[in-house]
Amino acid sequence: MTLPPDLDLRIPTPADEPAVAALIAACDDSYRAWAPPGWEHPPVGSELDRWRGRITDGSCWTRMAVELGGRVVGLVCFAQALTWVPEDPAAGEPIAHRAHVSAVFTHPERWREGIAAALLDLAQDQMRTEGYRELQLWTPRDAPARHFYEAGGWRPDGREQWSAELGLALVGYFKRL
Repeated sequence: MTLPPDLDLRIPTPADEPAVAALIAACDDSYRAWAPPGWEHPPVGSELDRWRGRITDGSCWTRMAVELGGRVVGLVCFAQALTWVPEDPAAGEPIAHRAHVSAVFTHPERWREGIAAALLDLAQDQMRTEGYRELQLWTPRDAPARHFYEAGGWRPDGREQWSAELGLALVGYFKRL
């Protein structure tokens, strides 16, 4: 799968932080269509500290799809998967040969154009290059994105957790490369 021709693929820089925050806010806002009544998305920019680290410290492999005018409309990010420690997810031990996909975002105005699939394919190619054989991710339990993942060969793996940050239940997915 390839990106639409009006998009450039690039690695984010610290200067992209506001554009990444805007993309995440637009995606979070789309949750209102299926989230429980009264649900409110996190404040715009609230995830920026976490993303700042991912963008600048090299701990995640991250790529963005950017329109010719500069708007970020897609993002994918992965890192080494860790064992789950509920009190501190970053405290887990590495899981051999498994990558954790921590983000697949596409701006709602650009859904169904193949952007997410192209970004995820690119990430999976990189995961193979780095020796990963298994993948995992979390997604909101009631999100339409579950259909996208399942169509791409992902399967629910039985993990569930509550995200206080999002105010939503999450489910885990797994895929073999």
